[in-house]
Amino acid sequence: MTITIGSFSTNALLAQPFGYEGEARTGLTARTFTVSGLLTPTQWQALVAAYNTWRNARIQDEDTLKSGIVGTTVSVSITSTNGLSITSLACWFTEPPQGEQTGAYISARCTLVDAAQALDVLLRSVEKATENTEKDLPNLGTVTLGSAVVTLTKPMDTRRDGPDVALTATGVSYITGPLVAHKVRDIEGYISSGTYADLLSWYDTTIAAVPQATSYFPVTAPSSTAEVVVTNGVKSTRYNVQITVLQIL
Repeated sequence: MTITIGSFSTNALLAQPFGYEGEARTGLTARTFTVSGLLTPTQWQALVAAYNTWRNARIQDEDTLKSGIVGTTVSVSITSTNGLSITSLACWFTEPPQGEQTGAYISARCTLVDAAQALDVLLRSVEKATENTEKDLPNLGTVTLGSAVVTLTKPMDTRRDGPDVALTATGVSYITGPLVAHKVRDIEGYISSGTYADLLSWYDTTIAAVPQATSYFPVTAPSSTAEVVVTNGVKSTRYNVQITVLQIL
């Protein structure tokens, strides 16, 4: 059996290299390849050089979860007689080379992982974490503002501008102001249909016209924050928004 990692190659393996890492029950696993063998000094130098070349480029990569791509990899090929072989597979090191001098040889070990499978596991793990978090949230419904649909993350109905209560000089409560309040929707959630631009367009159009009685009129401009979410292994940007609207009396 021969394993080749970049410019390094050996057939003096002490154990077969194929394995897996991760959680098998959920399928969140990726193929691993472990080098365990006796190397000549020249082979040891080639293995360390292959690692250093990968490491020096990999450390400059953007965070994998942000980029969603495998980034810098090292090519791994394995030929064997047990029916398991790979050719020029893009991998990451998960364990750097380690070696102990054994006479004229170096007892060496390092481990690599299939980069594409490892990325799948990372993305799916994030997606599962998001699913579990959202599963615990109550279904508060949606609200439509123009072409944008906002999935609510908190109850939106409240009141504003109700009567005030004060005390007279003799310590008796008295009420000031009309005995009515504005119905208000304090909308917080994320855009599940349409775009943030659609929400801004609705705001611009709505404030440009005189509102009708019982219609809802925005009393704050929309604001937004963005976060990256993963759905079915695909990264996307989710816009969390906030806006307050008031029912015209």
